[in-house]
Amino acid sequence: MTEMDVQCGYCGKKGCFRGDMTQAPEFCPSKLEPEALKEARGKLEEPETRGLAQDVARTWRGMAGKNRIELTMEYARLRGYNRLGLAFCVGLSQEAELLSNALINEGFEVISAGCMCGSLCSDDVGLPEEDKIMAGRRQPMCNPIGQAAVLDKEGSQLNIMLGLCVGDDVLFIKHSKAPVTVIAVKDFALAHNPLGALYTSKALFSRLNTNRPKK
Repeated sequence: MTEMDVQCGYCGKKGCFRGDMTQAPEFCPSKLEPEALKEARGKLEEPETRGLAQDVARTWRGMAGKNRIELTMEYARLRGYNRLGLAFCVGLSQEAELLSNALINEGFEVISAGCMCGSLCSDDVGLPEEDKIMAGRRQPMCNPIGQAAVLDKEGSQLNIMLGLCVGDDVLFIKHSKAPVTVIAVKDFALAHNPLGALYTSKALFSRLNTNRPKK
């Protein structure tokens, strides 16, 4: 971390929320990266991007008390998305079924693709034997690129991720042609609540050091 790095995480003012930048710290992106922000703002003039952003703003009205699944359905309706794709980890198959039921019961069409579709293994990506969990054995491999391809081919208008592994989510977002949102991320250790690691980081046996780094 240097004084020339953008560090919004260390800003105590958050004047940008109020539209008052008079006390912005030196590491504020408005000071360090004005051209990047100007270019980003310009993209809001693109009709599709502008519509996507407007509908996000509309979800703020009445947001209080609504869970993420409800907000996802509200955003989909605002966008006119009726056919939804669900990319899920097979370890969350029960949750995928419950979510599919909830979406269908609200009038949406749902296509779902599990992470093991295509039956890949680590040999398909040339993983060295010494890097396998058990050398000489078939190691199953998730197929997020395949999930994205199947959902896009099936005409999904909005793809929803449910519990994909770290890295698989990166590949899915990278290769999905339809816009992507997230219902939940995988964290088996913390019941799929990764923020729990931060909330308990001051506990005696925490493995995370969340103390502020020294300069």
